[in-house]
Amino acid sequence: MKKLKHILVFVICVSIASQIYFNFLIQGFTIAFSVVVFSTFLYNYVELNPIKTAIITGIIISFYKSLWLYWGIGNFTKTLKITTPEITFYAAYGVIFYFLYYRNKKKDLTKFMMSIFFCDFISNIVEISIRTKIIGISSSMIKNLLIIACVRTLMALIILIAMKYYKSFLIKEEHEERYRRLILMTSSFKSEIYFMNKNAAEIEDVMRKSFSVYEIVSQNHYPDELKNLTLDIAKDVHEIKKDYIRVMRGLEDISNDKIDVERMEIKDIISILGIDTKDYIGNRNLDIELDFKVECDFYVLEHFYLMSIIRNLIFNSIEAIDSKKRGSVKLKIEEVGDEYIFSVSDNGTGINHSNLDFIFNPGFSTKYNKETGSICRGIGLTLVRDLVQDIFKGNISVKSIENRSTIFIVKIPINSFRR
Repeated sequence: MKKLKHILVFVICVSIASQIYFNFLIQGFTIAFSVVVFSTFLYNYVELNPIKTAIITGIIISFYKSLWLYWGIGNFTKTLKITTPEITFYAAYGVIFYFLYYRNKKKDLTKFMMSIFFCDFISNIVEISIRTKIIGISSSMIKNLLIIACVRTLMALIILIAMKYYKSFLIKEEHEERYRRLILMTSSFKSEIYFMNKNAAEIEDVMRKSFSVYEIVSQNHYPDELKNLTLDIAKDVHEIKKDYIRVMRGLEDISNDKIDVERMEIKDIISILGIDTKDYIGNRNLDIELDFKVECDFYVLEHFYLMSIIRNLIFNSIEAIDSKKRGSVKLKIEEVGDEYIFSVSDNGTGINHSNLDFIFNPGFSTKYNKETGSICRGIGLTLVRDLVQDIFKGNISVKSIENRSTIFIVKIPINSFRR
């Protein structure tokens, strides 16, 4: 079924290409572009038997041309006389190609080009011989047929090289896209693991407190029911902590295996974020203009964390202007004194003045799902602040005018990038 489908595509394309031609010396003999298409298909559809494919192609093209020609001249005998010899061209082409190239175990482009040159030249001689009844083939005609074979072989070579280049281009683009996605995924992964590590310390603290409560209850002769309950709570927290750490270590192992890039240039980081952000905006049909400016050049060792910081701030801005008619998100990176300044601004809904002191607190969020009413988990800005302070020894601040604009400013010492 698959081969039949390929043959059908093969024949249709060659038939369409057969309409591009010019007449040559003998009545009914045309130099067609279809031969170039035919040869390129033979190169790409290696699973098809060239003899069978060539005969089927020749018959269908001959039938196709006969319909058009008969419509014009109205003479059935004359029509067949002009069109049927073309079947011999394709039949001869398929047979010669089969023995010169198809049966050869060692195949390469050079052998293929030599094969189709001889196929073209010999098949033309066969066709002209039938049309002229084995007479009338002059040396000048043979010379012209050699030129035609050379030209069509060269055209086929150009098409095949172009196809190879295009395939390589697509593969390269696909690899680059996968690489960008891998970088972004690993960045998010590592940031979440960092946050989980901080939570593990808090779980440890809760566990210590729960055991302290148990000791107090035991020493002060509280009822056994209360003593057992506090002990169960302490044990449960301990088990939760063990499971939590086990999951966390597994995620760390996965993230460490995913990608290992020693350092990245800041412009490469922003380039990846720019492509990702444009895809996000485009997929959601948002009317948001991006303006990313990098006015300095430096390398980043902890690039996954920096990418997570900037990405969180950018997507925070996008969410703030989700409902605006025309939104704007700007990112600017500059060197000022002994610091790198990262500023992310938007013309969104802004932040209520009463909330400014709480936006970096764990769990705080003003965002919710309009369909379900569920409040977002609110760790984005908390994670950003922790990464800025703990990983890069910097600080983050925010300025906002409600219903007008918001700007987040991250300041990181230059020395933090030179470790």
